Amino acid sequence: MTQPVDITRLIGDLIREGVVVARAGALCRVAIGDIETPDIPWLAGRAGSATIWSPPSIGEQVLVLCGEGDIGRAIVLPGLFSDAHPAPAADDSFHAKFDDGCWIGYDPANGEAMIALGDGTRFQVAPGKVRIDADLEVTGKITSNVDVIADGKSLKSHKHSLVQPGQGVSGAPQ
Repeated sequence: MTQPVDITRLIGDLIREGVVVARAGALCRVAIGDIETPDIPWLAGRAGSATIWSPPSIGEQVLVLCGEGDIGRAIVLPGLFSDAHPAPAADDSFHAKFDDGCWIGYDPANGEAMIALGDGTRFQVAPGKVRIDADLEVTGKITSNVDVIADGKSLKSHKHSLVQPGQGVSGAPQ
């Protein structure tokens, strides 16, 4: 059995590094040196009854997998960190970060999940605690089996001054 003279080049053509230069729908074009691919699909985390939509960004470094070295049948494997797009963390946490400042994260070491919007709005869930740094609008009932405290005033144990019998209105809580 004879081997092709250019076996090293053929093997090298199977997997290539490149940068996304255009995207339309679930297809993108990648620059690999001075070569640009045609529109080719990118690999998604899921694409069946459950789907994950997170398209590669323009300028994102990717791998191009070319079956039999054929760039026309290639698929893009996104997600290589680079100087232009560095890793957002160095620990075991999960982060989904967006250019507008929004990010979603989970820290398994502390059991905390967080959503932060670019305007400073934050929603944090930690063991036994939910914290919301924004206005809260509720259309349903809120029930507490212990106490509700607003601006340091307890709903269960606050006192009113200047209470009068009859139809008078009490003073502010103390």
